Amino acid sequence: MTREPIATHRVAHVSDSHFTESGLMHGSVHVAATYSAALAALEGSGIPIDALVHTGDVADQGAPQAYLAASTVTRETTQRTGWPVVWAVGNHDVRPAMAEALLGEPATDEPLDRVLEVRGLRIVSLDTSIPGHVEGGVDAAQAEWLRTVLAEPAEFGTVLALHHPPVPVEVTAMARLHLTGQDVLAAAIEGTDVRAILGGHLHYATSSSFAGVPVHVAPATAYTIRLTKPGGGVIAVDGGRAAGILSLYDDGRVGYSPLPADPHHVLDSTPEEAFATMGVDAPH
Repeated sequence: MTREPIATHRVAHVSDSHFTESGLMHGSVHVAATYSAALAALEGSGIPIDALVHTGDVADQGAPQAYLAASTVTRETTQRTGWPVVWAVGNHDVRPAMAEALLGEPATDEPLDRVLEVRGLRIVSLDTSIPGHVEGGVDAAQAEWLRTVLAEPAEFGTVLALHHPPVPVEVTAMARLHLTGQDVLAAAIEGTDVRAILGGHLHYATSSSFAGVPVHVAPATAYTIRLTKPGGGVIAVDGGRAAGILSLYDDGRVGYSPLPADPHHVLDSTPEEAFATMGVDAPH
């Protein structure tokens, strides 16, 4: 009998919180509340989490006060859970304000590329933002930095976090928002220990693969974008929000599980009834 693989690490994933100075988006979305709900869903799941990754657009217009609000809301959870946090930079973020108000570092215009190690798992955040542009990119200098980081394999491999995901875009009106320099990025990670890529930016959940590595995109916590027919435009939705949990297993596989973050009704059933609906007996 084949045994089930054992998860060695689990990484929580949120994206596109779009904190604003007013606390509102589209006049009615309370971004702190929707972001808090995603963190509450992760914490309330009871799943042991090793780190929290936010894949960018932390703030909507890069205001220092927005980053302070994001930091405050995040700490309300991480002070209880102890999760270390990895922040990626999105196209709405402003590097100097993000570095100073969120990361507690000197203001800088340089890319905010960072590395965190958690129990032998390496998490790399790659700053794909191009100041003043919606699309993202990876240049030769960043690719060389990434090669240097990945030159020595980590015990449990590497997770790469970035804002602009290298995936095909199903909402065709958003195709121009893509990641440029994908060939440079592919060359930097091919043959390395990168096991998964986490991204955001699109505001809807999707998965693909890139340079042989699975890519998982989390929907925004601020608002989501509905899939439409090709050429059908962009429809923003106040709903459908989710966080994600990336599970890394001891047999080398990875899994990604979306976790709904909007209010929902839990069906009232006993464990026995729940298993019965699946046609199996409850475990004893």
